Amino acid sequence: MVSSLLIDIGLIILFAAFLALIVKFFRQPLVLGYVLAGILIGPLAFGLITNAELIKQLAELGVAFLLFIVGLELDISKFKQLGWVVGIVGVLQVSLVTFVATLIATIWLNTTEALYVGLIVAFSSTMLVVKLMEDKNELQTLHGKIVLGILLVQDILVVLALSLLQGIGNSSFFALISLVKGLGLILVSYLIGKYIFNYVLRLTASLPELLFVVALAISFTYAALAYYLGFSIVIGAFIAGVALASSPYSFEIVGRVISLKDFFLVIFFVSLGMQINGFNFNGNINLLLILLLLIIIIKPFIIFWLLKSFKQSNRTCFSTSLSLAQISEFSLVLAGSGVASGHLSQGVFSLVIIIGAITFTLTSYLIKYDRGIYSIFYPILKKIETNPKNFNIERLEKEMSNHIIIIGAHRMASRIIETLKLKRKDFVVLDFNPERVKQLMNEGINCIYGDYGNIHVLEILNIKKAKMLISTVPNLHDNIRLVKIAKFANKNLITIINTHSAMDALLLYREGVDFVIFPEYLAGQKVADYLTHLDAKGIKKWGKNYREKLVDEIRKNRLFM
Repeated sequence: MVSSLLIDIGLIILFAAFLALIVKFFRQPLVLGYVLAGILIGPLAFGLITNAELIKQLAELGVAFLLFIVGLELDISKFKQLGWVVGIVGVLQVSLVTFVATLIATIWLNTTEALYVGLIVAFSSTMLVVKLMEDKNELQTLHGKIVLGILLVQDILVVLALSLLQGIGNSSFFALISLVKGLGLILVSYLIGKYIFNYVLRLTASLPELLFVVALAISFTYAALAYYLGFSIVIGAFIAGVALASSPYSFEIVGRVISLKDFFLVIFFVSLGMQINGFNFNGNINLLLILLLLIIIIKPFIIFWLLKSFKQSNRTCFSTSLSLAQISEFSLVLAGSGVASGHLSQGVFSLVIIIGAITFTLTSYLIKYDRGIYSIFYPILKKIETNPKNFNIERLEKEMSNHIIIIGAHRMASRIIETLKLKRKDFVVLDFNPERVKQLMNEGINCIYGDYGNIHVLEILNIKKAKMLISTVPNLHDNIRLVKIAKFANKNLITIINTHSAMDALLLYREGVDFVIFPEYLAGQKVADYLTHLDAKGIKKWGKNYREKLVDEIRKNRLFM
């Protein structure tokens, strides 16, 4: 039994690594390779895995573990700055998509199955979206925070949905009990996390290994509690993570378990591919195509217009809606629960698995190339752009001229801003993080929230009369577009652009950039200069001075924005 499991896991890792290398060679998302690996070793192709049910259970455990980590990174207090936006948008989006999808699905399915399908397509994947946005360093952007907020609302709603669905076909009293169980699980988890777990973790904080074990014990306790109440262990593990997220020890816990995250991610996607055992979903090919259209086109369209109603910028609305164009791992839990309770047929379950494999893979492309996709739709979207509300951060107090424009106020920009303040230079900062913008405004710095891809925002910055433009955002395509617009508006403008790639640096120079910041090269050059001009005593003095500045930056919370 054990040896068979080890061989099966070995095959999964082997095929996943092989297919991942192939898709990476062709510059495709790794998720595609993992799903293809599952299809190859599953019953649809070679049938190499002999214990698919055990692997499926391992995948469920993996998803539970992944969502525990995701929950740890979702501190609810961080979403307070977004107000009721994410709450209202999340609830309305789930309601509208569920209604539309259920209505459409009734053409092919009975009412109960149609309701399940409606809920299944309404939710989006917290696990996958967080992973992909983390890889792009977009979790701290405004659209990243809105996406996480909406996903958190969805994950709360899925618990309630499971509670209500369990009551289908039973008495009203049973349905009420199921709902109370769901609400009770959420409420009890919150109270225990707030008043008990912090105390327990504080007792173990001096021993990192014990802290790790206790955190895992909490995760399994929640998973067992959820299972006892009739829910999936995945939901229990996720709620455990959210309950611990506000703890000061959450970063230490994440640091301890993060190394296993990618392993379980591979197991999940390969297992998803393995469950595609044929296109046996009662011949509902039309339903499959309609649901894919609904998930990829209609659902993002609904989210876009809901956010527009709150006066968010086109870029924020577009990136947010595009990031949510898939079903959720909880959708698979819903489908599995439906099959177990006799509400869903095996054919509908197969349909959901195929939709999951397609939308998960497609999401990797959508998030990776969202900027390019946005540029395609930009000529249309600019016609409906409105002056952004952006948390009452709208415009400069006065028009500026012969000034310096800084794009991006995170990390690197903090030293640039400090130097310009000391030199008493006129400058204005543009950033996409409302928290950072408010912080700079409180310090008396000219700063506005906005997307530098928005021409309206560039007009507010009065780019025609600026003398210098500094972009600390290392995105090649956005920066090239920015330089073209800026040079067209002001041919004498000096441009300084940041990049993380030597090849991108050469491309930027070809586009007419005056100076390209390549941090690794500049850092090496700076150290070389110190080694040339300083002795051992001078290097120690430099190190001490550097440390003091670094501590000051951390104290002011500038390096984490």
